[in-house]
This record gives sequence, C-alpha cells and structure tokens, in this order.
Amino acid sequence: MSKFIVLLCFILLIPSFTKAQSLVDDANLYRGGDQSNVILETIKIISGSKRIFVITNNNQVLTVGDFISIALEDKLAARAVVAKIHQGQVGVKILKIYSMAQWTKLRRDQEVQIIRGDDSQFERQAIPQAPTENKIKNEDDLYTGDVMIEDDLSVFDENKNRHIKPDNLVGLHGSYLDAAEIASQGSNRRSMMIGLSWGYQFADNYYVEGVYSRASFNDFPNEGKSTVVNNLVGRLKYNIKGPLYTYFQPYVGFRMQSVSSPDAGKTADLSIAAQEDEAISKLEKSGAVFGVTVLRRLVPGWFVKANVGSDIIDLGFSIEF
Repeated sequence: MSKFIVLLCFILLIPSFTKAQSLVDDANLYRGGDQSNVILETIKIISGSKRIFVITNNNQVLTVGDFISIALEDKLAARAVVAKIHQGQVGVKILKIYSMAQWTKLRRDQEVQIIRGDDSQFERQAIPQAPTENKIKNEDDLYTGDVMIEDDLSVFDENKNRHIKPDNLVGLHGSYLDAAEIASQGSNRRSMMIGLSWGYQFADNYYVEGVYSRASFNDFPNEGKSTVVNNLVGRLKYNIKGPLYTYFQPYVGFRMQSVSSPDAGKTADLSIAAQEDEAISKLEKSGAVFGVTVLRRLVPGWFVKANVGSDIIDLGFSIEF
C-alpha cells in the first residue's frame, strides 16, 4: 500500500516538475538557453547624435526593414530598424532607448547582442526621463513626418567624398593609328588599335591608370612585311563630376610606344631600306602626355568612355567594381 501511495504522488508531481522546468527554460532563454533569436555583432560607427549606428553583419541574417534590439550584458539598450546594407555592414536607425544606463555604455568596436524581431523575452527598463524631443518613440513614427532624424546614412558610406564609389575602373577602347607612307606605297596605312585600361582610385577622386594598346599592320612598311605597334601609357588622373551623370578626368602621364617589324629595312635597294627604317622610327614614340577622359554613365556600373589627349583619341566602355 505504501508503494502505491509513493507511486501516485510521483505521478501527480510530474506535471509540476515539467512546468517548473519550462519556467526555468523561459527565464534562461537569453542567458545560456535557446538563443536562436540572438546574434553577436560589432558596432563600427556611431553618429554624432547617436541616432545612426553602423554594425557588422557577419552572421548575414540582417536585412533591410528588420526590427532589431541592441543589448549589452543581457540587458536591452535600444530598439532600431535596419535601413541599409553595404559591404558586409548594416546601417540602423535608433527608434527607442530602453535603458539609459546601457545606452551610455555603447561605443565603437564593441561587441553587442542583436535580437531580431520580438525582444519580449528580455526585461525592458524604459527610462521616462530620457529625452523625447525629436526622437522616434515607436515603429509607426518612422513613417510619419512629425519626427525629424538629425543624421542620415552618409556616415554609413565610407567613400562619401568620391564621385565614383568603387576603387577600380576597367575599360576597353578602340582607335585608329596611321603609319606614314613611303614612296613605294604612295599612301598612308591605317590600322585599328585596340586597348585595355585599368584605373585604381588610390585616394578620393585620384586615379592611377595603366593603358596597353596594340595595332598590327599588314604590308607595312612595304609589301609582304608586317609591323606590330605596342603602346604603354601610365596616367595620373583626377575625377570631376559633371552634369547628367558625366565625369571629366584630366590626366598627365608618360607614354612608351614600341614597334616590332623584323623585315623592315632588309632590302637590296638602299633607298627603299632607308625609307622603311624612317617609317618605323616615326611610329616609335616616348615622352610626357596629357589629356582628358570623359565618362558618361549608361547604367549602374557601366560607362561609355572617350579619351582625348596628346597620346591618343579613342572611344570605348568602362565598368566599375
């Protein structure tokens, strides 16, 4: 009989144990328990008025429009909304301050807890004395004209002074190269010169650019002979923003244009040989160059490009990355 009573008591106490365990689990939801709704990220930038934060997105789970809470040491500090994503980081607008004590502890390069969506499992401690003038009080205020945001997301743009944001501009261009006539030909020869360029923005709006172009002539400097022209140019450029998505890049640089023509000057007629050598030498050039590159944006990332300078006049396309 005593064994039966003990067994009955144990069965009756099972629901109580289960409920108690559930309460303990809920209490520890963000303190060592299930943290599927919590990630760790690092604050990178805080605006002057602390209305805009830039934080890392190393977990790649934050998207534009997400409502998040920022917590420190398992205590909520503020409520925010993700406004922008850029290069592995997110810019957020602060909507509400939960705890002024935690809020004042937030600083750059600090790892914080980010709660995505519902933060009701955290104990919130609103601060009634927190300043409310010109401050968003809830999510609805984000879409009304009654609350002014002192900052914008320009702090999120690390390259805000650049007219063209990416570092690299790679281009393809084409032009015509004329070769001087010799007596046996009676007219100038023309060939298409195709080239590649790569410009790197090493400082805001300052570029260093390398250009390689190549042209090939058949039957030059005389019948049955071929000539290849290689053109190398180094440029230093400054980018100026113009109207209608147009950019002007004045440049200075140095050019080295070499010619390969193995059979030139190899003929029994010394007069013809001299003319061939002279025609080849006229194509070999080196020295300082100057001009301007004009870029016109077609679609995001793509430009039509023209170079007008002492080294070349060409037309082509460029892409940014």
